[in-house]
Amino acid sequence: MTLRSPKEERPDITQLRKTLESRLKITLPEDLGEALSNGTILCQLVNQIRPRSVSIIHIPSPAVPKLSSAKCRLNVENFIGACRKLGVPEMDMCVCSDVLLCKLPAVLRCVAALLAKEGGGMAEDHSPCHSSPSSPSSSSSSSSSLLSTDFLLFYCAAMALLYVLYCYLLT
Repeated sequence: MTLRSPKEERPDITQLRKTLESRLKITLPEDLGEALSNGTILCQLVNQIRPRSVSIIHIPSPAVPKLSSAKCRLNVENFIGACRKLGVPEMDMCVCSDVLLCKLPAVLRCVAALLAKEGGGMAEDHSPCHSSPSSPSSSSSSSSSLLSTDFLLFYCAAMALLYVLYCYLLT
């Protein structure tokens, strides 16, 4: 199912739009499928959840407003790879062609699973309280991911080595 205009949008697709807009603090164009098809927004979303999950994102420029199909595919593949690394179950994963061909229900399933893994989840229309990116559980999970145990061990080892080197040079 490919959706092209807001009047045709199902409630879950409308929720996908709202979630992306609130998480990334952007306004998406009318054609959501087209907006997501180059993979840029999806890569930005995964990087917002865990920084540097996608190290290189190809972004359209004012001079060249449309990415080549190869760069779009790279963005989408990087998004899918980052989702796998973050633990999104295979049954919830979308495939490259789902994004490139604007198959929004499959993309919605993947984004919802990604947000569920993060702990923020997608706000539902029928629930009285919507989750927001500024909620305490969301901010604490993103701040804890910034300082992983591996990074802290590396940092402490590097600082200890610098201290030893400094002491050695002073004597």
